[in-house]
Order: sequence, then structure tokens, then C-alpha cells
Amino acid sequence: MSDYDDIHLELLDESDVREAIDNALAAAECTWEQLQEQAEAGRFSSEIARRAWFVVSSLAAPTR
Repeated sequence: MSDYDDIHLELLDESDVREAIDNALAAAECTWEQLQEQAEAGRFSSEIARRAWFVVSSLAAPTR
């Protein structure tokens, strides 16, 4: 038995990634551009926005 037997890997297609991004932005109550501005300033409007940045920035390319 391996140390990694309890890890579940799920592959996402493009629509799954888009849905994850949309859900994170909706939870943060901001747009991708607003979230980028908050990250650049180092000040997020909420803890949810900060966490959304962690998720979205790893999945989406910057638009600015």
C-alpha cells in the first residue's frame, strides 16, 4: 500500500476550469479585473476574495 492511495485526482476540461473561475469570482463578488487590481494593491476586499485570487490566478492568465 502506497502513501498516496488516499489521493484522488480529477482532470478538468476547459469548461470545468471556466466554471471553477466563475464560481470563485461569484463567491468573491468581483470581476477578474477587480480581483487583479486588489492583488496588485495587496489589499483584498475580503478573505474570500484573497482565497479566490489564490485559485483564479493559478488557472487564468492575467488580462492586464
